[in-house]
Amino acid sequence: MNINTLQTLLFVPANRPERFAKALSSGADAVIIDLEDAVPPAEKDAARSTLAHWLTGQPPASVLVRINGTDTPWFNQDAALCRADAVAAIVVPKAEDPDALTELANASDKPLLPFIESARALALLNDIATANGVARLLFGQLDMALDLAMDYPPPAGELQDQTPFLPIRSQLVATSRAHELAAPLDAVYTAFNDDEGLQNYVREGAKLGFGGVLLVHPRQVAPATQALAPTQAQINWADKVMAANEQTNGAVVAVNEHMVDSPVVARARRILQHNRH
Repeated sequence: MNINTLQTLLFVPANRPERFAKALSSGADAVIIDLEDAVPPAEKDAARSTLAHWLTGQPPASVLVRINGTDTPWFNQDAALCRADAVAAIVVPKAEDPDALTELANASDKPLLPFIESARALALLNDIATANGVARLLFGQLDMALDLAMDYPPPAGELQDQTPFLPIRSQLVATSRAHELAAPLDAVYTAFNDDEGLQNYVREGAKLGFGGVLLVHPRQVAPATQALAPTQAQINWADKVMAANEQTNGAVVAVNEHMVDSPVVARARRILQHNRH
């Protein structure tokens, strides 16, 4: 599993092992088995035990696991569980301590995907991004909204306005790029029956530079995958740009009354490469 190229990552609760197979066959690029938010405190130990047994029968590097936070009583045992060969990477919630991330990476020898979901995490974002073992950043929108006392999420049926989160989301993208991490993964879209809303959300994230999205239900996989693919209009535009570039041997040229120079050509090439995959 190449952590850097994952685009659709589907959560499944660790206390629902009957859902593991369905999640793995959903078409998502990766499955995150969740020991944290999805599992009530009284079920944490049983869920970990069940997951540990299940992992022994899985191929190497086949799933990701979200552990409980470093400040919880379940952290040490969760971290030990992640040494299993079937665990490709560790998803770390409420990451705020770069030193704790380094210790976890050294102890587990696994890539880390820390959730950025608090003001403190934003303040330490550069240190978190450069901590040993960190592979990609994840955006935890719901916890971030709670920490910042934001008026989000709205009541069911109302528009999920993402405008207040634009500075934070852009900060994750820019910091990831500055430290040569793969593009970050965008937060979950909680309305799992709203395909149109999900697709608009995913496309907006892609415009900002996110490399993919976290999902909470198998039925979100197909619309999210479609939203992440280049549109036919983008492909047609990219074909025209590349054709014009070849005809002029790289000189600045106009396509549809828009100037085309090297950054535009690079963008067109990226679209066509993405389409081929």
